[in-house]
Amino acid sequence: MVSRYVPGLALLLAVAPAAAEEGADPLRFGNEDRFVAFSPFLQLDGGWASSHPRDLLGDDERREGSVRRARIYTDFGYDDFGGRLVLDFATPGRVEVPYAFIDYAPSDAVTLRAGQQDVTYSFQELQGSRSALFAEDALVETLSPADAVGAAALYGADRWSLSGGVFGSDINRQPFDDGIGLAARATYAPYLEGDDAVHLGLGLSAGFDRQETFSLSGGAGVDFVSASLVSTDDFEPKGKTQGANLELAATLGRFTLQSQYMVLHAEGFGRRGTTAQGGYLGALVFLTPDHRAYDARSGIFEQVEPRRGLGEGGFGALEIGGRLDYLDLTDDGPDAGAEFAATAIANWYPTDQLRFTATHVHSRTVDGPDDGERVNATLLRAAFIY
Repeated sequence: MVSRYVPGLALLLAVAPAAAEEGADPLRFGNEDRFVAFSPFLQLDGGWASSHPRDLLGDDERREGSVRRARIYTDFGYDDFGGRLVLDFATPGRVEVPYAFIDYAPSDAVTLRAGQQDVTYSFQELQGSRSALFAEDALVETLSPADAVGAAALYGADRWSLSGGVFGSDINRQPFDDGIGLAARATYAPYLEGDDAVHLGLGLSAGFDRQETFSLSGGAGVDFVSASLVSTDDFEPKGKTQGANLELAATLGRFTLQSQYMVLHAEGFGRRGTTAQGGYLGALVFLTPDHRAYDARSGIFEQVEPRRGLGEGGFGALEIGGRLDYLDLTDDGPDAGAEFAATAIANWYPTDQLRFTATHVHSRTVDGPDDGERVNATLLRAAFIY
């Protein structure tokens, strides 16, 4: 399956340097105010995993070789209006729509957005896959609302941002048939000097009249392993949820720090209320004289751009780091549990458009009936980010 994308990747790799030399983007048409721009994004994954006990993983989860993402980002603008449409062709026989929204910007600080988008709640969800610090989201993302159709307002200033909206569900599944969600996020940069920044954030969420059965679960830290080391019982329809999310992040010289702590309370699903919680702390350092930029107007980190890339007399940007994760579902009852995960990662950015990642994750059940079960997984990734 990977081989059918290789010619396209080779073409993109050939086009990108040529465009940079000419100082023009061959995939952007129009002027600054009225334009349409195309941005291909390709991720190729390979990996392997082991477990204890062995039967925790199926044979198909022990080896990985696939196209994780194969997307075309289409961004457009027409004076005060704009938007984004993203199509993902990674799943054979199916086209996913990660994003499909329209923006209206009545001023430089305010944007009104409608359509399929990131719910305004979690740092790592809003960070997105193209500029994510780690290869996979932390365990606590199970407590965060997924991308959904909705209407949101976003306000960005020099040091802080405010955003919030009303949301349904994922457009690729049942966008309007799984209740209503509310979410809001506020960020502030108490320290912002030159390229350095310290970030504080608070997110709040609520879901009403959930119609679909769902559960909360912890994974193995890599997408190709579907086994859940800990999980709750199913939450049946007709209930509500409330969530809170605290964020602390920083980019200081070569160092980057990112952490979150989340709490989710679910009640009214035909059983007693349940509170789940968890958090993570991740830190990375560039071994080359590079830096990760921060956008205070949106409260997220920007995509890494090496100071001296290959072909520019340099090696690119090289970064190493680690993350500790914890997810606690024990309030759901004796059959649930708690999970710990430790991640090590190395990122190499040869150019603005290329990223190579090697990561290893050790995840372990630390409470509950399956205490001691563990998974070790290694993931290798090559990404082209136009």
